[in-house]
Amino acid sequence: MKLSTNFSGRFRAGWPRGWRWRLRVSGRKTGLLQKAVRAFIVVNLADLWHNVPMKAGTRESLPDETQSSQIKLELRLRLPLLWLGILALTAVFLPDRVWNTLLVGFGGMFLAAYGWTRLLISGLRANRRLRFSWVSVGDRLSEQFELVNDSPIPALWVEVIDQSNVPGYSAAVVQSVSANSNIHWRQSAICTRRGQFTLGPWALRTGDPFGIFSATRSYPTTNEIIIHPPIHSTLPIPLPSGRSSGRSQARERAWQATINAASVRAYYPGDPFRWIHWPVSAHRDELFVREFDLDAAGDLWLMADMQAAVQLGDGAMDTEEHAVLLAASIGARALHNNRGVGLATYGRIPQVVVPGLGEGQQWRLLRALALVHANGEVDVGIALRDLANLARRGSTAVIITANGTVDWLPQLLHLGRRGIQGVVILLDRASFGGQGNSEALRTAIRQLGFAAHVVRQGEIGEPLEEHERRGFWDFRVTPHGRVITVHNPLEEG
Repeated sequence: MKLSTNFSGRFRAGWPRGWRWRLRVSGRKTGLLQKAVRAFIVVNLADLWHNVPMKAGTRESLPDETQSSQIKLELRLRLPLLWLGILALTAVFLPDRVWNTLLVGFGGMFLAAYGWTRLLISGLRANRRLRFSWVSVGDRLSEQFELVNDSPIPALWVEVIDQSNVPGYSAAVVQSVSANSNIHWRQSAICTRRGQFTLGPWALRTGDPFGIFSATRSYPTTNEIIIHPPIHSTLPIPLPSGRSSGRSQARERAWQATINAASVRAYYPGDPFRWIHWPVSAHRDELFVREFDLDAAGDLWLMADMQAAVQLGDGAMDTEEHAVLLAASIGARALHNNRGVGLATYGRIPQVVVPGLGEGQQWRLLRALALVHANGEVDVGIALRDLANLARRGSTAVIITANGTVDWLPQLLHLGRRGIQGVVILLDRASFGGQGNSEALRTAIRQLGFAAHVVRQGEIGEPLEEHERRGFWDFRVTPHGRVITVHNPLEEG
């Protein structure tokens, strides 16, 4: 057999660093070497050497939601490609059955690995779903995952790469799934910190059995989740009663429904249907709605001191978390008693929630408290001056602070002169590891005619470690719809 070669490297459009081999074979018989080289030149060595995305911006249709995914195929091990090139050169210049056999073997393995990875990633997709969208500190964050393999080959390993920033939670795991099948699993963790976090972005990564190629399907979409502060029903302080111990008629009309209906008026477009007074409407043959009086107890304003200079403690047991927990629990109790509750915090980004009623107002308060941080520069005196302009006469202001000085007491007196009742909750500096006499400050505040309470570290709620030690409720639903208790933490000693 007569063999002549002509090698030429040329640049082509779309192949800036590529080059191909051209082989001219003359002779009557086409041997094994010629077939191997012809099969080998189909593969672009330069493209395989560098990571090349296979597809971009493909959209998959998932059972529950549509997510945009990106697929990338890359070469993990470059040494087999180097061996393949060396064998090809050796088989060309030193023709022998051994080199031909090795070339065919390595070339077949290389092409099989490439085809395996490409076929597998094209049929591999996943879906994640958050089970409970509203969670608080101490609750269990749980996600349901589904991995689908529509390809005719099994996925021996599929790595889930998760970039969620929820503290203490990670969905990173390695799974395997058979051909034309799917699997489900659940990832969960205990929420340990309030705030706004994201679930995702995330990706799936798999590869061939030889480890030569790897493919990644990326899901760049994210899901925002807000972890709210917990609400405790047991507090060491009573709920402020307001400006009167009983209920009396107010001179102003309320813009929201209260338990005090004063009179009726004609219906205007936009009035809630539940305000319609049906007996009067039937008697007058015209729609009339109820008018409500303001609650005699007045609105309740919660003011949490978020000045960074006065904070003490660390982690979940610091003064910042105690102030947020107190504000959330007092606000929930006041809303349960049908009182309007507002919020004012003065961190780096001030937040003001106007007083309101109902469950929707409670979620607005919890969202604001979940995002607040003690990184502000405004002291409690300036905050009280601003609160005096916000609150209405007859309201009650609950001031939660760890400030141990008396510099802000004149502003508290100014608040009282505006007809706003003040209740001060002092976070005991000594119990949080700081200096100062909170008991003496409480006595001074009471001498000015304001109610004052001292809260020490650990007096609110249950430590998260103890709650986690006892565990959580776990239920299972049978195919007939019956709910069975799998785990009851109250039965544990």
